[in-house]
Amino acid sequence: MFGRIVRDMRRSITCSCVLILGTFLAFEGRSETINWKLILKDGNTIECNGAPLIINGVYMFRRADGKDASLSADQVDVEKTGQANKVERLESHEDSRAVAKSPDCSAAQIPTTVPILRTADFNAQVLQSPTPVLVEFWASWCGYCRQFEPTIRAIGREYACRLTVVKVDVDRSPGLAREYSFGTPTLLLFKDGQIARMIIGFAPKDRVVRMLEASL
Repeated sequence: MFGRIVRDMRRSITCSCVLILGTFLAFEGRSETINWKLILKDGNTIECNGAPLIINGVYMFRRADGKDASLSADQVDVEKTGQANKVERLESHEDSRAVAKSPDCSAAQIPTTVPILRTADFNAQVLQSPTPVLVEFWASWCGYCRQFEPTIRAIGREYACRLTVVKVDVDRSPGLAREYSFGTPTLLLFKDGQIARMIIGFAPKDRVVRMLEASL
């Protein structure tokens, strides 16, 4: 039922998006909104129009003055940049802090990574899964997906044994992206093979938790 509603929404949204996109692009270049700060190890701050892309150790971004620029990762103070932009710390797999989990969930069952699902496995691991599955549609070039990464990893650990968390690369699985994604990132909660809840775009962790607690 929810899946049919989503498909109907997609058809109506598509027409609106075509009209909106032209207007958005026309104003994007003139926008003076600054929503990201890069804090450098030398103490300087670079104000950016949006989160940077990080590819092969290089930060690529658009400055507040509209000029494109890049920096090597070793010039950026990652911790201070995260604090300035209110991004959760990227935790290593060896992080020893306590993780909330189901009473019957053993430590061995808590995942250390979020697997990237292949198209061929989507039906068996998501639509036919006996337990709820949280799917993030993401892309390596998506700055907000990188900002979302700590939340997705934390949810995978904290909700282990209550649900499965997976990711779908929209570039590697374009068919799934056309069927289910509204852009990157898109977060879908599947229950009994149907979409139960969704979040479109970046969201703080507490919003994701509220969605899950209302559905699990």
